[in-house]
Amino acid sequence: MQNVKGFALDMFIHDGVPRRYLRETVPHSRFISNGSRESASLVGSLKCEACGAEEAFPFKCAYCGKYFCGEHRLPENHACEAYAYALPPRHYTSTNEGRTSVFPGFGGQSSSQREVVSFAIGAVLVWLVGISLLGFIPNSFAIIVNSILFVFAFLGHEYAHKVAAHHFGLWAEFRLNSFGALLTGLSIILPIKFVAPGAVMLGGYSDERTLGVVAAFGPVVNILMSAILLPFVFFPAGGYLWPAFYVSSFIAVFNLLPVAILDGKKVFDWSKVMWALLFAVSIAFLGIAWFG
Repeated sequence: MQNVKGFALDMFIHDGVPRRYLRETVPHSRFISNGSRESASLVGSLKCEACGAEEAFPFKCAYCGKYFCGEHRLPENHACEAYAYALPPRHYTSTNEGRTSVFPGFGGQSSSQREVVSFAIGAVLVWLVGISLLGFIPNSFAIIVNSILFVFAFLGHEYAHKVAAHHFGLWAEFRLNSFGALLTGLSIILPIKFVAPGAVMLGGYSDERTLGVVAAFGPVVNILMSAILLPFVFFPAGGYLWPAFYVSSFIAVFNLLPVAILDGKKVFDWSKVMWALLFAVSIAFLGIAWFG
């Protein structure tokens, strides 16, 4: 442990990975940009951002900069908004054992067997949710076309995150989320639809702009897909494409919500103007799909 101008820099090993966090040694003292103390007067204890417990000597997260108690000091224990910074870089050996090439030649990405299985299960769940919207369309050709578009709306969104992350030198793989997969499965039979069986996990060191750009790529794919389908939806011959247009627009809107771990929060933190533009377009498409 090393004291640095009123803070203690603690190092420890967690799950075999070196981690770090800052613990303030002078309760709630203030510092200006050059690191010197602004005021020596103590103004009392701080509350943990996670549980609200009063802490005379709180821990300051080195990644998000917020204060926490001992129980919530680790990034994974307080839903750290900068958790990606805390993850170690992934380094794979040159062997191809257990790994399968996906979309060969497209950016040089590869996927683990676990990711391929996650993609497959997620695609099936999204496909079934889309199929539940086709009860009024007896045309087998319409079912086939919409099925292909349902899967593309999901895979295109997630793989766009992966391509963008690899472009910035980050490790990225899609993982199923048990709660999200359950809600997606239940929405197959429920009138309210939910399409979020998993998410692309990132590893490595990055900044707010990079995370925002990576997050934006997924919804952009869905917005472009909706824009391409829009002209066909208004023609009688292409009206059967409405379900695919709706699903693609819904995925864009849902993921652009600026909350929690969704893409919208990262895009919003990076550029509020970009977020507002993408969200407005996606909302317009969803409104057309719902009321048009």
